[in-house]
Amino acid sequence: MRRVESVPRADWRRRCDEVGFTFYDLPSEGGRPYWNESAAYSFTLGEIEVIEAATKALFDLCMDAVEHVVRRRRYAEFGIPPSLHELVRQSWDEDDPTVYGRFDLAYDGDLTVKLLEFNADTPTSLVESAAAQWQWLTEVHGEQADQFNGLHEQLIEQWEHIRTARWGVAPGSRLHLASLHDSGDGELIVEDADTVAYMAETAAAGGFEPKLIFMEDVQWDVDRLRFLDGDGEPIDRIFKLYPWEWMAREQFAAFLPTSRSGTAWVEPAWKLLLSNKQLLVVLWELFPGHRNLLPAFTTREPLAGRPYVSKPRLGREGANVTVFEADGSVAAVASGPYGEEGFVFQERARFAPIPGKTAVIGSWIVGDSPAGIDLRETSGPVTGDLAEFVPHFIEGGRA
Repeated sequence: MRRVESVPRADWRRRCDEVGFTFYDLPSEGGRPYWNESAAYSFTLGEIEVIEAATKALFDLCMDAVEHVVRRRRYAEFGIPPSLHELVRQSWDEDDPTVYGRFDLAYDGDLTVKLLEFNADTPTSLVESAAAQWQWLTEVHGEQADQFNGLHEQLIEQWEHIRTARWGVAPGSRLHLASLHDSGDGELIVEDADTVAYMAETAAAGGFEPKLIFMEDVQWDVDRLRFLDGDGEPIDRIFKLYPWEWMAREQFAAFLPTSRSGTAWVEPAWKLLLSNKQLLVVLWELFPGHRNLLPAFTTREPLAGRPYVSKPRLGREGANVTVFEADGSVAAVASGPYGEEGFVFQERARFAPIPGKTAVIGSWIVGDSPAGIDLRETSGPVTGDLAEFVPHFIEGGRA
C-alpha cells in the first residue's frame, strides 16, 4: 500500500454532486474538505486479495459470535434492555436479512489485517465509497483502471434477493427508507440524507418502490398496533439509518416487539450484537490468537505492558477513544458524549508506515460477501469525525 499524490479534477465538486455526493466540503483536519483527491492509495492485487479474504473470515467469525451470544443469552453484557432480548433472539433465529456493514481494519503494509471494529448497523461513507471514488477512478485513471469496489452492483443484487427470496414481495412493493433529519438544531444532516437517498436508488433498482422519510415522522398507531409514516401509511418494510441502541431508549421501544409481525426492519435487531464493541471481547474469547483479531477485554489489566486503546461500547467516529502507550501513559484522547455504557480495551494495532498519516481501511460487506473498500486518514492515531476520505486504485489496472 502506497500513498501517492494526485491532481484533483478541476470540477470535482460538480462531478461529486452528479453522483449524489454533496457533503464533500464537510470540514476535516486543518479545515480541508472531507473529500480529498489530491492523494490516492495504491494497492497491489495481492494486498486486495488478503483484505478481501480477511473481510470474509471476519464476517464468518461474527456470525459464529452472534450464535454463541444468543444461545447463551449474553445480552446483558451488550447493555441490551431485557424487554428486547426476545426480539433479538427471534430476529436471529428467523434469519432476518441484512443488507450491508463495514469493517474498520488496520493494515500494516505487510499483509497483516486486524479488526478495529464493525460498523454493522448504520455505516456511512457509502455513497462516496460506491459512487464517488469509482467516478474518480475512471475519470483520473481511465476505463481500464480498477479498484476494489463492487458496492453498487452488489447492493442492487442484495435488495433484489431480499425482495424475492426473503420477503417474497412483488416488484414495486413499498420500502420506506429513513434517517434522522437533524440533531435538534433544525439543520438537515446531509450526510445521512445523501446516504439514504443513494440506498433508495439501489433498492429501486432491486425492484422496490422507495419512499424517503425521516425517523422523526415515524408514528405508532395504538389501534392498529402498527408503525406509520407521517402520511399515515403503514410501514411494512423499512431501511433505517438510525441505531438500534437509540431506538431501544425511546418511547416507542416498548412497541418494537409488538410490531414484529407488521414491520420488517433493515438492518435487523440481531445487529445489536455486532454494532457494539463488546463484540470485540467476545470474538477474542471465542477465537483467541486469530490472525485478524486484536486481543480485547473488559478490563485493561490483561494488556499491561502493551500499547492499548480504550473504546466506549457504543461510541462513534472515534469519540471518547483513548490511546495508551505500553507504560500506561496517554498518547492521545478524543472527547465525546459516549462512555456511560462502559468501555472495552483492545491492543493497539500496527498501521502501514505512511509518513504523517494513519490510514484506516473500511471494508464493506454486502449480504455475506466482501464488496469493496474505502480509505480514511488522519494525522493522529484516532480516526474521528475530522478524518478525510481518500480514494484508492489497484496497481496494474484490470485484473
